[in-house]
Amino acid sequence: MKRKAFAKAAVASMLIGTTMVGCTGAAFRDAGHVGAIAPKQNPDRLAANVEKALADRNGAQAVELAEAAVQAAPQDARYRQLLGRAYVAAGRFASAETALTDAMTLGNRDARTIVTLALVDVALGKDRAARDLLANHTDIVPAADYGLAMAMAGDAPEGVRILSEVIHDPSANAQTRQNLAYAYALAGRWKDARMMAGFDLDPLAANDRITQWAQNAAPGFSSQRVAALMGVTINGADAGQPVALALAPATAPVQMAEAAPAEQAVEAAPVAIAAADSAPPFAAAQEAPAPTIQALAAPVRVAAPRAAAPISARVQKAAFSPSGNGSSNWVVQLGAYDNAAIAKEKWYAMARRNSALANLPVVTSQITLNGATFARLAVGGFDDRAEAVALCRSIQARRGKCFVRENVAGATSQRWALATRGRQYAAR
Repeated sequence: MKRKAFAKAAVASMLIGTTMVGCTGAAFRDAGHVGAIAPKQNPDRLAANVEKALADRNGAQAVELAEAAVQAAPQDARYRQLLGRAYVAAGRFASAETALTDAMTLGNRDARTIVTLALVDVALGKDRAARDLLANHTDIVPAADYGLAMAMAGDAPEGVRILSEVIHDPSANAQTRQNLAYAYALAGRWKDARMMAGFDLDPLAANDRITQWAQNAAPGFSSQRVAALMGVTINGADAGQPVALALAPATAPVQMAEAAPAEQAVEAAPVAIAAADSAPPFAAAQEAPAPTIQALAAPVRVAAPRAAAPISARVQKAAFSPSGNGSSNWVVQLGAYDNAAIAKEKWYAMARRNSALANLPVVTSQITLNGATFARLAVGGFDDRAEAVALCRSIQARRGKCFVRENVAGATSQRWALATRGRQYAAR
């Protein structure tokens, strides 16, 4: 799959509504006014106050404080990222794009930064840039965040494909199903959207939600969709970030290493597109949460950045064959079927087409969704999450479907023999 790892750590959410609730806030300073920024202050103290302003939905104050923090520590990616979040809360997408891009230039690679920048690009009409950004960081961005963000970025079929897999994960919930319903809506599959929304809403509330989505689902409304998802109001007067905060070109280049997948997995949530810093309340009649992007709502501590390890070359290869002897808890899910017999039949078919699967232990488990029980088929035996991601990529390169998740309690791991030309070849 173009989409790599799908990890854990649940976080708060951000809701879609027809009313865009948030802080408009005028542009804090004239972008060309070099002397507009306040004198240098303690950046850590300023950052703490920015978080408080964001929690209070005071976008204008968050921007003022975050700009001062960046001026005090201009080469610190943490404050650039925080400034980008503040600009988003104030509805200043052009300024947010600059700040978040600067944060990534300085080495920031967390899921929140990537997803926020992708959505900002969508709001600015840069759908292709948003899709490329997401596709290049699928080992960091949680699966459901990736799926909904891709749908928002103009590739609704890809979003539907990913979210259709994610809803079979044990961690899937009403939030996950509403994300899939919204992806269906963006794909123009209104019947499917209505049915999926109806799993968790009464008929009237489901119809109301579909009506809300229909109001901004048409092409040309991408800015409004992003603003609604993030719970902010677009500030059309945004003239860009003050030039005094421009990233100094003379600075020595920063190594932009990819974050270690195993570490990032602990920070990113597996399901749903998390919220921004100012989420609007949803109507009491709605019993299920509206679509969200989880990575955006995760509380971010302004702490010293960790050293990031580059992903090994073998992980980047599409044709990757793990040994199958690893003991990590990561598995690659291949599908969920009506019963175990069908799951086994599917494995045989896939293993004949992809010899890498025949060398791996098969991991089977059950999941119950809306009263129906499914047999889940996965493979394990990976040394770490990066190996699982690499195998999933190779499967995707062959037009297969898969996603990476952690194994669940009660799952059964076994070796299945693959019959080839009358002989049995057992997985090692």
